[in-house]
Amino acid sequence: MTTPRVDLNLLLVFEAVLETKSTTLAGAHLGLTQSAVSNALNRLRSALGDPLFVRTSEGMMPTPRAAEISLPIKDSIERIRAALGYAAEFDAAHSDRTFRIYMTDVGQMVLLPPVLEHIVAEAPQVKIETVQATTLRQREADMSSGEVDLAVGYFEDFEGPFHGQSLFREHYVCVVRADHPLAGDELTLQQFATLRHAVYNPSGGGHSYQEQAIDTAIRAQGVRRHVALSATHFLGFTRMLRSTDLITTLPSRLAAACAAMTPVRIFMPPLEIPTFEVAQFWHKRFHQDPGNRWLRRLFARHHAVLGPNDQPPAELDLSPEEVP
Repeated sequence: MTTPRVDLNLLLVFEAVLETKSTTLAGAHLGLTQSAVSNALNRLRSALGDPLFVRTSEGMMPTPRAAEISLPIKDSIERIRAALGYAAEFDAAHSDRTFRIYMTDVGQMVLLPPVLEHIVAEAPQVKIETVQATTLRQREADMSSGEVDLAVGYFEDFEGPFHGQSLFREHYVCVVRADHPLAGDELTLQQFATLRHAVYNPSGGGHSYQEQAIDTAIRAQGVRRHVALSATHFLGFTRMLRSTDLITTLPSRLAAACAAMTPVRIFMPPLEIPTFEVAQFWHKRFHQDPGNRWLRRLFARHHAVLGPNDQPPAELDLSPEEVP
C-alpha cells in the first residue's frame, strides 16, 4: 500500500476544522480566509480519497475515516509543536482578531477597563466581545471550539479540559449613599440587621454561590437581611443606592467602582464573610495559541496579585487526571 504524500500544513487545517466544525472559524484560528481553508481541505480530500467532513446542521462533521485518523494526527501535531518549542508571538499591533470573553456586567466594570485601555493603545484593530456565562457544558463546547477565548471572573464549577490562573482574592464591604443617616464610622451588627438591603444577584457566573455564602454568614449571627431589592442587572444599581437609604454588600473592587460614579460610604461588614477567588480560564486547545496567551497575560498584568520575585500566580492544568 502506497502512503499518500501530504503537505503537513494541510494537517493543521484538518485539526482546525475538526475542532471548530467550521471552515470560517478554522480560518480565523489559522489566519487564513474561508476559501483558503476550503481549498486546503479539498487537497487533503483528494490525497486521502475521502470527503473527510460533511456539512450538517451541526457544522462540518467528520466522516468515519476522518474520525479514525483524528487522534493520531492531533497527537502527532502536538508532538511536533512540543519538539520545536512552539512559541509564536502574537502581532497585536496589526491583528484584527476578535476575542470573546465570558464575563459578567460587573467584570465589565471592574476587570475590563484597564485591559481595554491597553488594547486600544497598542492593538487598535483588535476587538473584544463579552458574553454572558452559561452552564459548564455549554462553556466547554464554546471554548473548545474557539467560539469563546477566555472566561474571567468568579466561577465555582470550572473543571475539565481547561487551564486556569488565579488573579486575586476578593472580600466584601457594605455600601450606602454618602449622606445616609447611618451614624458613626463603623457599622454594627444591629444596624446591619435593621437596615433594608439591596442585593445584586445576577444570573450566570458564580455569584449565586457568593450570595449563599453571605446568607450563611448572616444566619450564623442569628440575623436575617430585610431584602427590599434583588437585582439581576447592575445597570442603575448605584443610582438606586444614591436615592434611597438601602445598604448593599458588594465585592470591594465593585464598591470602589461605585464610589467613582456616585458619592458613597463604605464600611467593613460587622460579620465575617468568606472571601472568593477571581480567576481566568481557557481551554487546553488554546493554551499555546499566541493570541490567547497575549490576552490572558494582559489580564494577569493588570489584575494578578504578584508573588515571590514579582511573578503572577502559576497557570494550572485543571484536567481531572492532572489534579494531585
